[in-house]
Amino acid sequence: MPIHFDKEIEPIMDTAGKPYPDCLIIDRPDLKSRPLLFGEGVLTILFWGFWFYLWLPLVSLMAWIFGFKFLYRQMIELGGFAGFIQQLNIFSSGIALVSGAIAIWSFYNYKRYGSYNRRNKLLKTNTEQLAATLNVSTKRLSEIQQAKRIVFSFTDDDSIDKINLSSVPQSQETAQSCTHIPKM
Repeated sequence: MPIHFDKEIEPIMDTAGKPYPDCLIIDRPDLKSRPLLFGEGVLTILFWGFWFYLWLPLVSLMAWIFGFKFLYRQMIELGGFAGFIQQLNIFSSGIALVSGAIAIWSFYNYKRYGSYNRRNKLLKTNTEQLAATLNVSTKRLSEIQQAKRIVFSFTDDDSIDKINLSSVPQSQETAQSCTHIPKM
């Protein structure tokens, strides 16, 4: 059976041609081995089970408070459990049909889309083109890229009206306003 990610992905490179040091394995699923994927699945199931186990005392308390005695009387003393067993076949069939439909749909999606790696590598941004798109100088673009907080204001026709920059947190901010940018 082919693994979900069978195509080799080129590493993301910085401007010097070196791979980024922060490329985590979560961003590169092709690096995960089958034992690692299996281990992740087992740990996920175990910890979800533990989480549900932690809720059992609260569930027991709620059941006791909100009518466990009523349930006991209806199911055991008045024979409601026998009626439940008679209906269990119908309930089980419905659950099996819904589960089967979901399993078939999931298998179809896996076969149809499973081999596609929809992660695209990052394209290098051309500073001159970005400055031209924003209608600012490359020096101003550098200031924008270094700012801690950037606020773009737009006109009614969705063009950029002005750009406010701040290098300090918002609580201490005295934002610097860029001059109005003409409509593109």
